[in-house]
This record gives sequence, C-alpha cells and structure tokens, in this order.
Amino acid sequence: MGLAGKVVFSSGRATDFDIWCLDLVKEELTQLTKGKHFNDYPRWSPGGDLIAFTRADEDSIASIWVMDPDGRNQRKITSGIYCRAPSWHPDGRTIIFSGNGGDKSDLSVCSVSLDGADLKVLYDRPGIESTPTVTPDGESIIFCAEHLGGRAADSLGSTDLIEYHLASGAARAIHSHPLHDCDPVCSPSGELIAFISYRKGTDPEEYDAVMRQYRDIIANGTNAEGREAMRLMNGLQEDGDIYISDREGSVLRQLTEDSLADNAPCWSPCGNYIMCSSTDMEDPNNDRLRVINAHTAEPVPFSYDRESLERAIGADKALNKTIMQKITPDPIERLFFSSSFWGAERHPSWTR
Repeated sequence: MGLAGKVVFSSGRATDFDIWCLDLVKEELTQLTKGKHFNDYPRWSPGGDLIAFTRADEDSIASIWVMDPDGRNQRKITSGIYCRAPSWHPDGRTIIFSGNGGDKSDLSVCSVSLDGADLKVLYDRPGIESTPTVTPDGESIIFCAEHLGGRAADSLGSTDLIEYHLASGAARAIHSHPLHDCDPVCSPSGELIAFISYRKGTDPEEYDAVMRQYRDIIANGTNAEGREAMRLMNGLQEDGDIYISDREGSVLRQLTEDSLADNAPCWSPCGNYIMCSSTDMEDPNNDRLRVINAHTAEPVPFSYDRESLERAIGADKALNKTIMQKITPDPIERLFFSSSFWGAERHPSWTR
C-alpha cells in the first residue's frame, strides 16, 4: 500500500522559511506562505481543516498563526509573546504551545483559543518546557523539560519526557536519562509515543561511566586526547535517533540507528509510518524528509521534487551564471555547493 494523505512542513534557508503542503497521492507540492517572514512548525488541526504555525513578522517575535489548508485566511492568534511548537487539542478549538506567556525569560506550556482569547499558562517550573503534544484523549500533555528530580542535569544539558495530567495537575517523567529526550508525539491511538533521543542505546549507568572518563581526559589528558574526547561528546548532542515508547515508559525500542541526525517525528494517520526530518552529519543544515515503517524500522521509498523549493529561496539562480557554469552539467555544478545551500525541510505534520 502506498503512502497517502497530505503533509505540511517548513522549507527554506537561513531566515526565509515558508510552509508547504505535499499531496502524497498526487505527488504535488503547494506553497502556502510567501514573503520574507520566518514561517515554521506547521501542524494540522484534528479534522485537517486548519493549519497552525509560527511566524516571526515585523516585530521579530514568533507568534501563533492559523490558516486554511490552501494557505488562505492567514490570521494571527497571539501577540507580544514568543511562541514555538504549536499542537492542537483534540477539540480543534485550542492550541497548546511552548511560550513565554508567564515569565518572559522562560518558556512554559501554554494554551490559547482560536480567537486569541483565554491565553493560559498550563505548566510552568524553572527551566524550559518545549515541544508539547496533547494526547488523543485530551487528558494529558506530553512535552520535554529539565529533570523533575533525582538526577541532576549533566554538563551537556538534558531533558526528560514529562506527562502532565490536566485535570489533576500531576506531572511525571515517562523517561529519565542523562542525555537529551525531546520532540514527543503521540500515535493516533494514543498508545505509543515517538520521540528523539541522543542516548544511542546506552543506559544511564553506561553514560555516567563515559562522562566520568570524559571529565578525566579533559582534566588530565593531552591536548590531542581532549580534542578527540570533545569530538565524541559533541556527537552525542548532534546525532538524535527516533525511539518509540508506550505511555508508561516500560517498553522502549530504538527505531533508527544510522549516521543521520533525526528530528521532529510525526505519525501517519494510519499509525504505520513515521515521517521525520533528517540531517547528514557531514553536511549540517540540509534537513530532508524521510519515512520509516514504525513496525519494522525499514525505510519507506519516498521522494519529492525539490525544484520549486529551491526556486522559492532563489537557490536556482546560482546555476549557469558564468560561461564555465553554462557548459558544466547541472548535476556536476551542484557538487560545488553544500547541500544546505539548496534549503532544508523540517517539522512535518501528516493528515488524511
């Protein structure tokens, strides 16, 4: 069975990102936003009739916006507060996001209604709460935040997956690891959570041993040993993989374990596939969309024509400018540019 439905994502380069829609059946790309604004984090509403996203416009503050599936009727929902990573409540009338709606120097889990009224801070504690997602039953919000307690964050910094129950106000860590867990998203049934982790299959005890060795080398090793240790530790911050967990955190499996840095996973409406944005670590900032079978971990054949994406940021104008370029075949000419020059795709969201 082929891939079906529509995917919205952001695509661009540097400060010029726009929202695009990919029809998986027709294999057609449609640009939904235009201009010099920074548009990011698109998310389909539960019924697929609206798209929430963030835009940094004239005030340079990323705000929540909403538009129709064809890009029409774009309207600003929040003003004066920094917002990121919107997620829809199942009621289709409320947007959950990470923002500084309380302490202006901090990011909390917030909510706002579609008319921009009733802005609330739902969860706030010292540190940053980010990438919230609402469970399909509407009862809880899952997000990443600094440790709730028990294990202090190490020098690399780390976040846990936290579930916050809206009715009771209780918060608990689904997973706690000294390395970074982030970008949680619930499966359509609500039984599973896909997220990004930098743990690379190591358990906390193994990581603690690695960390002790790292600190010893930095303090007592040679310059060459220190540089190599720093390179290895930096790799733990850069190469995220997709993990799948049950809601209780008792069952955990690693879905991807290659050299690509994965981020921002989303589930297919049927729950059989996960789409994410992945970066080649040899050429950072070149995120491309890819699809993985959520059951078998096998890559799913998937491609899209990037010509219109490159044209939208003017990257295509770099080709065939000089006489030498005009006589050089385009595929060879492209080898002289980093792949990040041609733009990146990120933060996909999938609907029927």
